[in-house]
Amino acid sequence: MLYFDFINPYLWYITIIILYFTSVFFIFLRKDFITRNQNYIRVFIMVLLIWSQLARYGFSIIRDGFNPEIYFPFFICRISSLVLTYYFITKDRKVESFLFYWGILGVAGVLYPNGPISNIANLTETFYIDHVLLALTPFYLVVIEGFKPNKTNLRQTTLLMMILLLLFIPINEYFGTDYFYTKDQSVFRVLFPKISDTIFGVNIHLSSILYVIAHTLCAYCFFNLEYRLLHRYKTEV
Repeated sequence: MLYFDFINPYLWYITIIILYFTSVFFIFLRKDFITRNQNYIRVFIMVLLIWSQLARYGFSIIRDGFNPEIYFPFFICRISSLVLTYYFITKDRKVESFLFYWGILGVAGVLYPNGPISNIANLTETFYIDHVLLALTPFYLVVIEGFKPNKTNLRQTTLLMMILLLLFIPINEYFGTDYFYTKDQSVFRVLFPKISDTIFGVNIHLSSILYVIAHTLCAYCFFNLEYRLLHRYKTEV
């Protein structure tokens, strides 16, 4: 995989951000061009996604060996990128509502470098490919594919996220993993470092539960904003 040995990673990061927002505007402003060349674009995206998954789950395992704590795709963006790959291969419209909502979370990966700013130097092209394409997917689905979001799917997708993350709290504890970051807890743990996991001496993983609730509420607000903006666009056109 390319590790940007010959490219300044911070310059590349800024380029990716500019490329992302330019692509969003391009979807809206050049809809006819994209529609005319849709088959070619789908094939191009499909190739990128397949290569990205092979690089992450194939080449890395061959090089480093299989580590169950890392290589299972039990993270929001990894699951979403696999579903997105499936979508571009099969054109299965049943997964569009899932991709519409979970896909937009790729924006976080585009704007936030998966940790401290210094971590940008450790990001590879598979990270950028997956997150940029996921973050573009909601706009592509609405503008090009004619997908119309609804509030029922918004609630269902948000509930699915919360249930999945809650289920992985005991799974992570049993296997010593940190899927969906229920142990790391990202910014939540930084903001609330003194939350105890025990009540009356019983470990109930309180901080992980609160993290999941906070994560789900933030995601719901994000999903709701996305729904309002793109539903309004779909209604007006």
